Amino acid sequence: GGFTMADIKEDPDITLETYDKHHVKVAKSIATRSAIINMMIDDAGDVTEVVPLADKSCTLSIIQRVVEYLKKHAEFEATHADDETILAFDKSFQEQSDEIIFQTILAANFLDIKNLLELMCKKVADEIKKCKTPDDIRDRFNIRQDYTPEEVEEVKRAHPWIYDRNAK
Repeated sequence: GGFTMADIKEDPDITLETYDKHHVKVAKSIATRSAIINMMIDDAGDVTEVVPLADKSCTLSIIQRVVEYLKKHAEFEATHADDETILAFDKSFQEQSDEIIFQTILAANFLDIKNLLELMCKKVADEIKKCKTPDDIRDRFNIRQDYTPEEVEEVKRAHPWIYDRNAK
């Protein structure tokens, strides 16, 4: 069925203010998929108020991505999309730079959007699984090694299985 004016009244737009002070209008039914936004609206009792997103991960570009994800998943639910369709969208949604992935994780965590948080964390976990050694992980994620060679040797002696996947 099509949307009527009654549907629109039932689902007013709310305005989110991103960390970098941009205003993003989002249908209430979409925005309230964030447990935190849902709580903030309930507390304010007024959807015409601007909802500030105070976490520095909640920039305009990241919030636009989060909203895109929420809209798409609302659409999947409304149309009873098959798992394959959802999986294809989720997989393409994961294909981003590390910076975007990490900022999306922080935003999903701050906004309390469990399925998005899990999706993006799974992407990081999959990337880690592709690495064979701690050094590979450091290289993959640009992490600086801050242990002395002596400390590394100590860890290798204490936990050899970390360095040799076959030693389990």
